[in-house]
Amino acid sequence: MHASPRHARKDEYPGPDAGDGTDAVIQAIARRPWPVQMLEMLEMTPDFVAIMDGDGWLHYLNAAGRRLLGLAQDEEICGLRLEDCHPPKDSARLLNEALPAAHRDGVWHGESTIKTADGRALHVSQIVLAHGKSDGKVTLFSTIAHDITECRHFLDELRRQTTHDALTGLPNRVVLAEHLDMALARAQRGRMLVAVILLDLDNFKRINDSLGHAAGNELLRGVALRLKSCLRADDIIVRYGDDEFTIVVSELHCAENLLPLLQKLRAALAQPLAVAGQEVFAGFSAGIALFPNDGGTPPDMLQNADAALNRAKASGRNQYQFYAPAMNARGQELLALETDLRRALEREEFTLHFQPQLHMCAGRIAGFEALLRWRHPARGLVAPSEFIPLLEETGLIVPVGEWVLRRACEDSRRLRDGAGNPVPVSVNVSARQFGDHRLVDELRRILRDEAMPPEHLELEITESTVMQDAQTAGEILGALDGLGVRLAIDDFGTGYSSLAYLKRFPLTALKIDRVFIQDLPWEDNCAALTEASISLGHRLGLEVIAVGVETGKQMQFLRAHGCDMIQGNFFGRPMPLEEAARFIAGRRHPEASAA
Repeated sequence: MHASPRHARKDEYPGPDAGDGTDAVIQAIARRPWPVQMLEMLEMTPDFVAIMDGDGWLHYLNAAGRRLLGLAQDEEICGLRLEDCHPPKDSARLLNEALPAAHRDGVWHGESTIKTADGRALHVSQIVLAHGKSDGKVTLFSTIAHDITECRHFLDELRRQTTHDALTGLPNRVVLAEHLDMALARAQRGRMLVAVILLDLDNFKRINDSLGHAAGNELLRGVALRLKSCLRADDIIVRYGDDEFTIVVSELHCAENLLPLLQKLRAALAQPLAVAGQEVFAGFSAGIALFPNDGGTPPDMLQNADAALNRAKASGRNQYQFYAPAMNARGQELLALETDLRRALEREEFTLHFQPQLHMCAGRIAGFEALLRWRHPARGLVAPSEFIPLLEETGLIVPVGEWVLRRACEDSRRLRDGAGNPVPVSVNVSARQFGDHRLVDELRRILRDEAMPPEHLELEITESTVMQDAQTAGEILGALDGLGVRLAIDDFGTGYSSLAYLKRFPLTALKIDRVFIQDLPWEDNCAALTEASISLGHRLGLEVIAVGVETGKQMQFLRAHGCDMIQGNFFGRPMPLEEAARFIAGRRHPEASAA
């Protein structure tokens, strides 16, 4: 509520008989022929209009002003001052700035606030005019205040939308750039540290795809609230991308001061969030850059935090990494590698190597796995671990995967022509390629063009790929089975499988991952899991292939437990096509097949 009018004493309020001529000026104006119409106009205007003296005492207040202040139209206004109309800060500004400026220049214009009888604060655009007698001496000031509250609210909302994320309500990159710039400047003056934490939610895409975008949005809002609750008042969290957040932590004395916050952030998401009627866990990976060691400008800090984040995700996710300069050099190397990789297909730099598979009972070659290799014109053979992830990230795995399928069928025909017998070949199908709707049609075309008997081509799909969306995977596997090709589950045992789904899938083979083979026969857990996998595969009617066999003892264990086939360097390393043809020829001799 506004302050009720204060009734002044005769000796402090310059009334009509005060002798200073103030009211005489008003009375003189009123006696002229046109002021009546002017006063009527002032009474009818919806704007706040008042006349005051140099000390802020009101001498006139129009009807709109009276309504705003909760005064009756006939109520006496003597004893009212500016502070009864405006909050203290605004009334002081009007007295100390507006009135002197109007006295000097004749007019002042600005914005202020009027406090109303019902407790509201009206934002107004206000003008103050100075009025004087014939001798030029200023005796009165008039003010007109126009309500711009709605306009201010509109501008504030527009500013908020420009600077804040609509989904989470967090500041956006615009605010981040300004805040980080100021934080670095303060830190430089105070010889302090600033941390930039770039945080990325793990498996957000899987949650978004399985529960829907509305659930994904709900998850992001919940995560934003929890992360924000961990920060100090001077810290800031920004929504940086789809499922990325950036946190700026200022005024750190040393890097160790950041560890409690990292633990707090981790704990905040340790408890599940309720999303779409079910509980969801939201883990995260984080990359951290520290000013001034890891960069002197906001772009440098963000770039280096991103490099650290990539390292964290590459190390297995659900962890954080601090930036190291070596990351930047590695990033530049990968960028150059990616550029060359985009041209490798058209320049025919890819080739296939073939690793033989041994049929344990028959002691003969059961087939070959076709493995992609890249012969870089300057670097020579590039390790698959370096370029295969880049193919996946860039989407090039789809056209390159199609090339692998076609070349594998061509090379299988060449091996068959040289050996005189069919040579089955197996090819890895990536998760991205498996999900491409053109896979079945492209494969049908390749089988026809290359005259490849479909039963001699085996497609290997990882366990994790088929279990991401078992329903859709079942439909794709059914369509591939309809072409007559063999289907194998690769890397078995490294992910989560539903045995009910495995039984329903039209599979022909199961490949036990090398991680279970490498410690055979000494490691009891690996031995037990391998034996169980062989038994399970046979119960499901599948051939079982052990991958990564390196020693004779490993092969003996697998043979003793009924494994159907082995693949690994103990039997044969991956080799170019010509060497594979010679390998087949060498296995025809009895003494060469004693393995």
